[in-house]
This record gives sequence, C-alpha cells and structure tokens, in this order.
Amino acid sequence: MKKLILFLFAAALVLPCFADELDKSVLKPEWRDMVLDAVNWDHPGLEKAKKLYFAKDKMGASTEFVKYLRAKKQPQVMLNRLSHPSSGRAAQGLNYIWKYGANSHKFPNRRIDWFYNKTKELPGMFDREWQSQLNRMNWFIDMAGMYKRTGKAEYASTFARQLRNWVVDCPPPADDKSGNYENSAWRNIDMGLRLGSYWAPAYAGFVKAPEFTDDDIMLYCYISLVHSKRLHKFNSYGNIFIMEMNGLFTFAAMFPEFKEAAANRKHAISQVYEKTRDMFLPDGYLNELTNSYHRTVTGLMIQIFTLANDCGFADELPKDFISLLERSYDAFMKLSTPGPDMPLANDSRHADMPGYFKAAERLFPHRKDFLWMSSLRKKGAHPDYLSVVMPWSGFVVMRESWERNANYLIFDIGPLGVRHCHQDKLNIAIWKGKDQLLYDDGGGSYARSKIRQYTVSSLAHNLVSVDGTGQATNSAPKSPDRKLSAPVTGDFKSDGKIEYARGVFDKGWGRSSGNKIVLHERQIAYIRPDIFIVLDRMIPTKRGAKKAHTYQARWHVDTLKMFPALEGHPALISSPEASTLEKERGNPSGKRNKIVVAPLFTEGVKVEHFTGKTSGKWDELAGVYAIHPYRVTTTITHSRAAAKGEQRFLTMFIPLGNKDKSPLKSIKQQGVDGATVELNDGRTVKISIVKGKLSVSL
Repeated sequence: MKKLILFLFAAALVLPCFADELDKSVLKPEWRDMVLDAVNWDHPGLEKAKKLYFAKDKMGASTEFVKYLRAKKQPQVMLNRLSHPSSGRAAQGLNYIWKYGANSHKFPNRRIDWFYNKTKELPGMFDREWQSQLNRMNWFIDMAGMYKRTGKAEYASTFARQLRNWVVDCPPPADDKSGNYENSAWRNIDMGLRLGSYWAPAYAGFVKAPEFTDDDIMLYCYISLVHSKRLHKFNSYGNIFIMEMNGLFTFAAMFPEFKEAAANRKHAISQVYEKTRDMFLPDGYLNELTNSYHRTVTGLMIQIFTLANDCGFADELPKDFISLLERSYDAFMKLSTPGPDMPLANDSRHADMPGYFKAAERLFPHRKDFLWMSSLRKKGAHPDYLSVVMPWSGFVVMRESWERNANYLIFDIGPLGVRHCHQDKLNIAIWKGKDQLLYDDGGGSYARSKIRQYTVSSLAHNLVSVDGTGQATNSAPKSPDRKLSAPVTGDFKSDGKIEYARGVFDKGWGRSSGNKIVLHERQIAYIRPDIFIVLDRMIPTKRGAKKAHTYQARWHVDTLKMFPALEGHPALISSPEASTLEKERGNPSGKRNKIVVAPLFTEGVKVEHFTGKTSGKWDELAGVYAIHPYRVTTTITHSRAAAKGEQRFLTMFIPLGNKDKSPLKSIKQQGVDGATVELNDGRTVKISIVKGKLSVSL
C-alpha cells in the first residue's frame, strides 16, 4: 500500500498542470500585424526592427519593437501617478474584488465578468456606473505603484492577465457602431479614461516587468490603437469629451512611433483648446456648474500640458493653452468655503483644495492667493475681497472673512448647467468653517433609485415646494435654461456691514416646465458677522391664481437631532453630534458646529422636522444625505396650508460654534411685513418688507 501511495504521489508531480487561456498569450497574428503595419518605421531607434519588418520577419520585428519600447524612458507625469498607491485597492485587484460605492463583489476563478453589475441584484438601487467603472480598471494604477514599491511579480502577472481578460471578453463594436449604451464595455467616457488616466500610468509602471510579456505589450498597443480609432470617430460633449481627447492625446504622446500619432496629438490639442474656451464661462467656472467636473477638466488640461512637456511636444501646444486656467482657479478661490472646501452644487463631491491648488501654485507663481490656498494659509496671502457675485455661473457668496472658522452662505441664482444639473435655482447652503450646516449634498451616486431621484429635485434642496412638487426647469441637453445667455447680478448690494441679494425662479412646477403657476422670489440679507435672513415670496401667476396652493419651505440640516432654540417658539437649534461619516472625514471628536433655524413668520405656518425619513416614494423622503447609499440627517419643514394670493416665508439662520447656546431672546412678528428679533448679546434685528423689498437694520 505504501508503494502504491508513493507511486501515485510521484505520478501527480509529473502530470501536466494546464493553465487556462488567460495564463498565456492571447495575441492573435492579425492583431500583431495591425500593430506592425501602424508603426512609422522611420522613427529614430527602430532601425533594426524596420529592417526585420521589411524582410517580412514579423516575429523578429515584433521582438525588436518591444525591446525598443521597454528601453524607452517613461513620462515623469505617469510615474508620478504611481507614487502613492493604495495598498488596499491593489490587494482588491490581486484578489479580483471590485468595489464601487457600498457594493463589492469577488469574481471567481481569476476571471472578471466585465458585464456583471452587482446593483442589478439590489431592488431600487441599480447603478450603471458599477459596471461602467469596473471597465475603467482604476486599480491598475495601485498595482503598478505597489509593484514599483515592492517588486512583487504577482502585481505584474495579475495586470497582464486582467488586460488579456478584458481584450478577449470585450471585443469592440462594429466600426460604424458607437459603444454608448447601457452595460457596454466601450462607452466613450470609459475609453477616454482607460487610455488616458488608468492604463497609461499602469503601462509605464509595468513595461519593464518580465511578467508583462512581449506579446502583452503588443496586445496593449493593439487595443490602444483600436481605442484611438474609435475616440476619433465617436465623441460626446462637456467633460466627457475632454476625457476622450485626453485619452487620444496620451497614447499619441507616449507612443509617437505610430503613423497616426502626430495627427492624433494635433486633433486632441485643437479640440481641447477650442472646447474649453467655451466650457469655462467668462467668470471662470465650468459651464456644468459642478466643482467635481470643474476639477476634472482642469486636471486633464494640466495633464495634457505636462505630458506634452515630458514627451517633447510642448511646441505643439498653443502658447496660451492653459492661460484660461488662471481664471478657472480664480473661480474656485471665489467660491471656496472656509474649510477650505467647495460648495456641492449639482453633482459634486468634497474637494481637496490644497491638493487642487498645488498645480496652480506651479503654473501661476505670481498668484499669492493660490499659494495661500495650496499651503493651507501658511504662505502667500488671502484674496483682498470677501463676498462676491459670479455673474455667469450664477452664484452669490456672502463671506464673513477668510479665517478658518468663518461664516459663509452661497446663493444659486443662475442656470441649471450644461450637464449634471439639479432642479435647484435659488438654493442656499450655509457653512461655518469646515462644516456645511444647511446643506446641498451634491446628489450622491448615480444609482437609478428613489434617493437619486429625490436628491436632484428641488425637494432635496433648501427651497420652497408648491402643492408638494418641486421646480421643473427644462433640462433637455440643448435647453436655453442650461446656460445663461447674459450675466446676472442678483441685485447684490453691500455697505460693508449688511449685504443683500435677490433671485427669481419663474419656470414650471411639478412635471412640466410649462406649468408656470407660481413665481418664487428669494431675497437674502446678511448681517455681519453671523446672521442670515431669507425672505421667500411665493407669487401666483395669472394662471396659478385661479386656485389656492400649499407651500412648504424645506431646510436640510446636517445633524442628527434638533432642539428648541427659544421657549414658546418653533425656532430650532441643531445638535453638535456628528454622524459616523463626519468622524471618518477627520472629526474624531464627533462634534460639529451648530445652526439656528428660526421662522420669523409663524402665523398659519406649521413647523416640523424629520430625521431619516426614507420610506415611501421619492418625493416623500426627508432627512436624507445622499452618499453611498445614504446617511441620516434632518429636514425642517415650514408648511403653509392652501391659500390664495402672495404667501411669504421669513427665516433667520445663525451659525454657531459647537458649544454655543441659542442666541435668541425673543421674536415678534409684525403682520406679514416685518419682525423684530432680540438676541442675548444685546443686539436687536429689525426686519421690514416695504413694497415687497426686504430691509434689515440693527
């Protein structure tokens, strides 16, 4: 028996261990031929490979071409992308785990299903971005960075295998067919990001790795040439178009050995130069009116500029290629919150302001305010202005100071934005220091869910609803409501102590932009340093005056609890208790600044507040901050029952430190034309409305 066991064991040692198709080359002869035929054989350094190619020794030419590519110096801008890898994301890549938002999945058998979407299994939470962003392979950068740091072969071999996996399983659509459809591996945005943002730095990091074989390098060239051809033919608009052109330029700059490289660089540069001069408004902000995509487009332009310099193509750029970026950084400075951060208008995320301004510090060394921002107030000097009006993007900022814990309000009086728009004209958000107290959450994920539907509506913004419905501005891609044709001022006035701004919403309500039944006029007065007063006038149109309407002002406060701010009055003050997310974002004490929300007109107004109301239809939600998938906050409602004629809401907001008590001593309403507020510090605020115009005094 012992001899039999030894025999079986020995036999097992010599049995062949068959690898699957992805553990060896998947390069087809015709793909190799396509790459070789696309090479400009007169390019310096290809002499030996050229000789073999014209002698019809394709294998020899391929070997020499790859040898040349491995020996090339890689662009520093790409190598810099590998300097701070996420070991966690690299480990997920090694283990075939994809995580997007709150949903992760481990692919079995070391093979990724590029068309799988985990969120299809989650009722009411389908998010096409889960599958789309899987196809971008952002973990490639982290695996390449960890390979540079550790030299471990598993990173390179996994990268090579997953690249083969994608090429084999995701053949391109027909030459005359766009890949811009759901559950596609060939959307324009994903092609641009693969080629320019994720594959390129990974290639630079792995090109010398033996596990990334000669055939794999030829495979990389083949699939990148296919991408380039399609990016030339199929294009989108807005920030996606800049992503596409960045992908086209990146491959052409890193691989000038191909015949079409120079033409592709010229095309990409000219298109980016032309389009961005239209995309950035005269006041400097991107016409999509979102800080996230403003940063994206700015970053891609800088990458093109830097890569052109790294690869020796600086002379191909217009001399003023990035000159407009000074204006774009200036717009970010004007809108920046005290934290510093950026307002979350439209689809936006929190911004790393020092990191974002690092490039501005290098590109525009004469701007001491850019240095001040990039150094977190340690160098340079803050701007010499405080409150500002952005007349083309349509924002008014009321700012106490440039200090770290200053008070700040942003007022949206402009258009929707050409992409990523929310129905939120006249929305406001209030910050104190790093804390957004009265919030705009930026819309959360792009999931096809009731939470997403809610967060892009005006019900999820600090606005007034009509008959339970929100704003209905025409959001069709070519609608004039997307972009201003002339600047707005917001009737902004300031005497240094009191500031005033006004905006009007005169579009539709509910399901139709043509349902123009009520005009909403919002006026804001800011009494320095800490009092914001908001007057909302709801004025029925001739059509809307035929019946009574119900109105509800909704105020979204980033807190878990609200408490009475004045005995016998419905004014409320927020709790300093922070959510778990706040603790994760660098607030270990769990404390945040507070805010008083005080209705000054209370006759006929019902005041309620809801924390984490997530059941029901999308338009019944409240107290929800959209994040993956969401977190609980509080929504305060001031509701006025069915009434005819003009109706008014008058609301006072006072930001406070996390230990401050309510400053309210008394509030007295004077009909529908005024109110008086006494504060515990001895100040008395008198508010009057004369011929519809808000006036305040101390």
